[in-house]
This record gives sequence, C-alpha cells and structure tokens, in this order.
Amino acid sequence: MQNDREKLPHVKEVRHQGLLVGVEFDDTIGGVDVKHGCLDRKLLITAIGAHIIRMIPPLIVTEEDCDKAVAIIEDTIKSLEK
Repeated sequence: MQNDREKLPHVKEVRHQGLLVGVEFDDTIGGVDVKHGCLDRKLLITAIGAHIIRMIPPLIVTEEDCDKAVAIIEDTIKSLEK
C-alpha cells in the first residue's frame, strides 16, 4: 500500500492492521465525498471522521480486486478535485 499512497493524490496516511485499512486524506478531500463517489462506482467503503475512509475486504480478496479498488478510489479523488 506504500506505493499507492505515493500514487494517489491528497493521501496523508495509510494505516492498516491485517486487512483492515484506513486512508486519511488532506483537508481538501472529504471522506464522505469519497465514500459516495466510490459507492456510485460500485465500491463499498465506509467514511469515518471528516477525512478518513475505511476498507474491510473479505478474506478471499484477490490482488486484482485490490487493484480495481485502488483504481476506483483514484478515479473518485480525481473527480472531486474538479
């Protein structure tokens, strides 16, 4: 996930324990906005706090699923920048 933090704009910090992942954005991106944008793109995540999203994938998640999720989150963030 370290490379994704460098790739995704507006990401301050990525925290995780096992498959429980939290992504904190800077003050220009709202967690709820990311949540709704991802939901529109068929990715279910949770917003916690003003600028944090949480992801809890199933234990059977594949690397391809993770790549798709990162692409959806990146697309959502880019759409919020406009």
